[in-house]
Amino acid sequence: MRKLAGAFAALMLGAGLAKAADLDIAFLGSMTGSKANIAIDQLDGFRLGVRHLGGRLGGLEFALAVTDEAHNTEKAKQAAEDLWKAGRLHVLLISTTAEAAAYIAQQAPGHRTLVINLGAVPPALAGRECSPTFFSLVPRAEMFQELTGAYLWGQGYRHLALFEPPGRQDAVAAFRRGFKGEVTEIVSRPGTMDFSPDLQKLAKLKVDGAYLIQSDGMAVEFLLQYAAGGFKESVPLFAPAGTFDQTTLAASAPAAQDLFSVAPWSDDLDSPANHRLEADFESDYGRPVSMRAAAGYDAAMLLDAAIRDVKAKINDTDAFRVAVKRVEFPSTRGGFRFDNDQFPLLTYWVRQVAADSRGRLVNEQRGQLQKDVRDALAGECPMSAAPSPPPPKK
Repeated sequence: MRKLAGAFAALMLGAGLAKAADLDIAFLGSMTGSKANIAIDQLDGFRLGVRHLGGRLGGLEFALAVTDEAHNTEKAKQAAEDLWKAGRLHVLLISTTAEAAAYIAQQAPGHRTLVINLGAVPPALAGRECSPTFFSLVPRAEMFQELTGAYLWGQGYRHLALFEPPGRQDAVAAFRRGFKGEVTEIVSRPGTMDFSPDLQKLAKLKVDGAYLIQSDGMAVEFLLQYAAGGFKESVPLFAPAGTFDQTTLAASAPAAQDLFSVAPWSDDLDSPANHRLEADFESDYGRPVSMRAAAGYDAAMLLDAAIRDVKAKINDTDAFRVAVKRVEFPSTRGGFRFDNDQFPLLTYWVRQVAADSRGRLVNEQRGQLQKDVRDALAGECPMSAAPSPPPPKK
């Protein structure tokens, strides 16, 4: 097995240590720090997908290098460079900063590496700066904000209080593109865990509902204080899908119960791949499955299908790239296909937080919001749409 840079942990999946790997993959993400749960879920979802595929991808033995970039852009850039210096890297899975994603997308074609994105991206990567070797299995975060805003407007909400941390005007602007009514912004103090001043402001407003742009521990504390203050019964609260992940729901129970979000995945989504993911993820990793784990699982299924499509000729980068773009694979999110910008066209669902049979909070679908949602920036991407897959053999 070829040696990767000494700073990185090389893990063999589906390959004997004495044998060379046919396929070299790396996962670059924030494995430590406050946002570590995101990348860890994605990586564990990928690993479970590999196990369900018998330990190989497309029949190939492979090596997987896992690198923690600690949510540091410069460290992520250097990690990618070190991986490329170590030798041929066929696929790079990333869950990093938007700035690092842009750099990796720019450099990858010269190294004949296909990039599978599971994290943040700058808007231009879905538009005018799209790259033929960059594929995103997740939509831009702004799409969640915009679609939720449009949903609330369509439900008859006309005046909302918007709770936000400092510096999130990108999310606010996206939400406002979807929500055409009046928005009163309430900006919290940096890093605060005391939302009583914010809730005092809410008590003086006459609004139809509230929208929360907080995450991690701040979201947990807000949800607990919102419910304790009696606002949950009088002012309906909504949030982006990422806010209602399994970590937040477990820590804020029962305060988050009955709250709504919009997402392309829910715990009870009826697809064969999602059923398999749901059946085994918790037994393997000791925690409930999440939207992030579903995306990681899809990455394994996508690569397996694409490698089989090119009959394992993965060194033909152009053929491999076309296969990734057009191939059909069993997605946890049901029907999945890439748009011309190589970002996903997905069906979005309205979800509500509910208690499962074990009394734990999970997301359950409450109806389809919109099918095959296209990124508004895709029209700026000069790449053409994916060719149709060949018809099945009779």
